[in-house]
Amino acid sequence: MALNDQIFQTPLGSLTRATTAIARARSVKEVIETIRRTARSLVGCDGITVIRREGDLCRYVEEDAIEPLWKGQKFPAIACISGWAMINRQTVVVPDIAQDDRIPIELYAGTFVRALAMAPVRPSDPIGAIGAYWSQAYTPSRWEIETLEALAEAAAAAIENVDFIASLSDQLVNAKGTDLAGRQQFVDDFARDIEFVGSIDAVPIILDIVLRMTGMGFAAVARVTETKWITCQALDHVGFGLKPGDELPVETTLCNEIRDHRQPIVFDDAEVDPRYRDHHTPQIYGLRSYISMPIILANGTFFGTLCAIDSSPAKVNDPMVIGTFKLFAELIAHHLDAGERLQAAQESLERERELAELREQFIAILGHDLRNPLAAVDAGASRMLQEGWTNRTPAILKLMKSSISRMAGLVDNLMDLARARLGGGITLTVFHGDLTVTLQHVVGELQVAHPERRISASFNFSSPVVADHPRIAQMFSNLVSNAVTHGSADKPIVITGITAEGAIEVCVSNGGRPIPKDRIDRLFMPFTGADGMAPAHGLGLGLYISSQIAKAHGGQIDVFSDEIETRFTFRMPMLVMDP
Repeated sequence: MALNDQIFQTPLGSLTRATTAIARARSVKEVIETIRRTARSLVGCDGITVIRREGDLCRYVEEDAIEPLWKGQKFPAIACISGWAMINRQTVVVPDIAQDDRIPIELYAGTFVRALAMAPVRPSDPIGAIGAYWSQAYTPSRWEIETLEALAEAAAAAIENVDFIASLSDQLVNAKGTDLAGRQQFVDDFARDIEFVGSIDAVPIILDIVLRMTGMGFAAVARVTETKWITCQALDHVGFGLKPGDELPVETTLCNEIRDHRQPIVFDDAEVDPRYRDHHTPQIYGLRSYISMPIILANGTFFGTLCAIDSSPAKVNDPMVIGTFKLFAELIAHHLDAGERLQAAQESLERERELAELREQFIAILGHDLRNPLAAVDAGASRMLQEGWTNRTPAILKLMKSSISRMAGLVDNLMDLARARLGGGITLTVFHGDLTVTLQHVVGELQVAHPERRISASFNFSSPVVADHPRIAQMFSNLVSNAVTHGSADKPIVITGITAEGAIEVCVSNGGRPIPKDRIDRLFMPFTGADGMAPAHGLGLGLYISSQIAKAHGGQIDVFSDEIETRFTFRMPMLVMDP
């Protein structure tokens, strides 16, 4: 039999694939389904059940067995063996149910079950359990019990990941006063690390040399944190089953220990090694030989490990092998540091380019857009000094006030641009308020300013809205002003606002010439007009600032334009203020 065939029939491959599939699950339902599909064959039992804890009750949510068991039923935790395992936070083994007082015999009388093992999911604070059943009196082996526990550990890690993602979504909804796009940074960092390692040309060569030198079947560079073990690159001659991006429950790995003490772990044969013959990692994954070297970056940060494993003994606890692994780990760290420096240099260069562009734009604005209203104020002041108070003075003062207001608006827009481009985004001050009142006030102002235009507004918000209402008004005013400026004068501007599926939605539509599709993507760039071209009047910052206000609220502005109408739609999640 070929080595590859042997590995696929050993726990090393099958359990790894199962725990990886569980770790990659993105919902509790997916976690449960993966366990149902894999656990029975891995443990080698006649039935498997998955139990969720619901307060003082145990609900049997899924099963795979030779005969039906208790799927869909609930039992008091104090009256069933799964509850006992969760309450006592430990795995329970019952070789013969007739001989154990903890077993409610009346519930088992009509089933095939004669022996069982029950492992709690997350023993420190149990949220469920996985049960394995046999149709005859039976004492499960250590391997079978540890496999069951490994599946429970993988389920716990996956559910914590699901909960973490859900908590990020909750934070997205509950956040106030920040640009919420940064919430993805945690996930993006892992993708970047995988990409970094994948871009190092030396890594495939290193992994090949490692396997040739040791005679082992699998080698990898892994990213290891307190909560994650992720494959960045791997060379797999034995079907271990891990690819870049795949995960293992970090608690089941030796790399988790290396992260703590930052020393290599090496053994030739776990079965005879006094330290690792009883260790859970070799037993879970069927390992005999193992070597793992920490990868430490120049700033002292622990990145992960360079490791190699095999289901057969190998001569790796050797000074030359360990020294070579150390050099390779340092080489990988050097490349990662160089990549970080290069990225930092590129980001710095891009920021300098943006600053230079922004400086040029500021100079252009100061030299052009502010010059006209400033000249008007200067001319008015000079005339008043020459003529004194005359019957024309009120008109001159009105023009001067209008010019000053225009300059103030230009300065405000410039400040918003600076905050958005250089200050990490527009900041918000959120509070409960009646959004209908906020938007109706804007509509009233614009209707007074443009009495010749027909503006139809209808709002139906289900409750007071948590938002920065002045900023929402600013954004909304820009959208409606664009409709007034660019829409057909003989067609109405139609505005609607509703609450739908936990989100706020405000639409502003007008008739007129459609925006060309190739210009829609440019609409929200600074210094661009509402038609996607350079602005003929003003700074062309209105839509850009509006998009930044939407983004700061966790929302966005979408555009649709055809021969019938042009429609700007603002959507944001319903925010909730902390008590």
